[in-house]
Amino acid sequence: MNTAPRLQEGLVDIFISRRVCARCYGELAKERDPEDRNFYTVHCPTCNGDWNYTTVSRSYAVKLGQKAMMEYYEAKANLPDLFPPVRTGKTPEELAKELGF
Repeated sequence: MNTAPRLQEGLVDIFISRRVCARCYGELAKERDPEDRNFYTVHCPTCNGDWNYTTVSRSYAVKLGQKAMMEYYEAKANLPDLFPPVRTGKTPEELAKELGF
């Protein structure tokens, strides 16, 4: 059974500064434990009930992001037809009309 991490007051800030949600790589939040006021529970505000209480290190998430950006720029360079140049000089209304809205 998965349970939310419970940490003492001094440790919870260190934990959430070094860890992120393993599902969405989002920031974690703390909430005072209603049963024991000396502890905090950690949760992911983005995933809410879908979160399975697993975390990864912040440095791992940063490395994944860097790898994804590298792959994006490589694909953009090798497949220019899939990444047309950004259209400039048009208003948001003109762009929406082009897209059929």
